[in-house]
Amino acid sequence: MIVGGGGFAREVAWLVHGVNRVEPRWHLVGFIDLEPGPAIRGVPVVPVDELCGLGANSAVTAIGSPRLRRQLTGEMQGVGLPFATLVHPSVRIDESVRLGAGTVVCAGSQLTVGITIGAHVVVNLDCTIGHNVAIEDYATLSPGCHISGRTTIQQGCFLGTGVVTIEGITIASEATVGAGGVVVRDVPPGTTAIGVPAKPRPRV
Repeated sequence: MIVGGGGFAREVAWLVHGVNRVEPRWHLVGFIDLEPGPAIRGVPVVPVDELCGLGANSAVTAIGSPRLRRQLTGEMQGVGLPFATLVHPSVRIDESVRLGAGTVVCAGSQLTVGITIGAHVVVNLDCTIGHNVAIEDYATLSPGCHISGRTTIQQGCFLGTGVVTIEGITIASEATVGAGGVVVRDVPPGTTAIGVPAKPRPRV
């Protein structure tokens, strides 16, 4: 079962297909969304309360927004369905890397050594993650992010496409870094940083 029914959910379905081409492991029975919708490639999209009728034995999150991802996974806590972790076969990943439940690592990404990634994290297409990086629950790395060593990305952060960090940076909880941003200093919690170098946008 894929939690989500939008574009990224369809990409995760493609990821599942890629895993199955190498080693058949998964049978996709449905998508969960806030509201029912039209089937995706013949697979139903249902609300959480219809989950039991589909016979799923695991789920994975497939929503780009950290806030919405947290909301939907929270709604599923009472269902008792365990969350799977999905890694595309093309990903280069060291055996020392630790991945939390419900996390998705998309095609073309590279994860080096000593990395810890929490639950329900999205590492999108073609990201690189350096040594001893910590990424906490519900964070999102959009396509093409490059995270240098010893960086900490706290819970609920959203990094736009192509974000780059220098080594040793902390991006604090619920912060956003805009697409193409280059992070050369810590980003405070709950702020949006943009530009090269990335600077917090003034609050209005």
